[in-house]
Amino acid sequence: MPLFPSSDEKLSTRRTHLLLRKALFQLLTTTSFEKITLTELCSTALVPRSTFYRYFEDKYDLQRYCLQCMLQEANFNEDVLYLRSTDSVRYFLLTLIQMLQQDLEVYQKIYNSNKDGVLMKMIKEYLILIVTGILKESEKRGCRYKIDIPIFAALLTNFFFTTLQYYLECSEQYDVQTFVDNVCLFTERDFFEQA
Repeated sequence: MPLFPSSDEKLSTRRTHLLLRKALFQLLTTTSFEKITLTELCSTALVPRSTFYRYFEDKYDLQRYCLQCMLQEANFNEDVLYLRSTDSVRYFLLTLIQMLQQDLEVYQKIYNSNKDGVLMKMIKEYLILIVTGILKESEKRGCRYKIDIPIFAALLTNFFFTTLQYYLECSEQYDVQTFVDNVCLFTERDFFEQA
């Protein structure tokens, strides 16, 4: 599967993907990922099992696809990944958190139903694979890192993962702009007020 889903998919394919994504999200609000069955997923999406297998190997493959779609919609790119530009990090975080805000209660239910289960671990592991892939592609183009790629990928992933995790846990304490501004100060290593 490519890093990000293709935007030139047929309408019927996009419709099926959307139905399956919505069904997975709906089920995740009340059920831990490990307990969701393929039968339940297809029934909720009103998609025949044979159609599901035309696009995805299993529910894990669907979950990876959902993560890829989110990252693509939020414009996850090398500037964001390397914290190269505060503007790109700000745009990415604002976009991603605004996406969460549209269905915040749903995402919080998913998080709370799954925070101690396999889903959070899988998302983090898959995000590490995506980040590692981007780092290795950059290395092929001549980029050299001072930090070994596995360590760098884990650190970058933990930063983004923990940022979103904290937002889901504490969103009522911050408006979106204040939260993103604080995270961007961290990425700029701007920690202290002048005396």
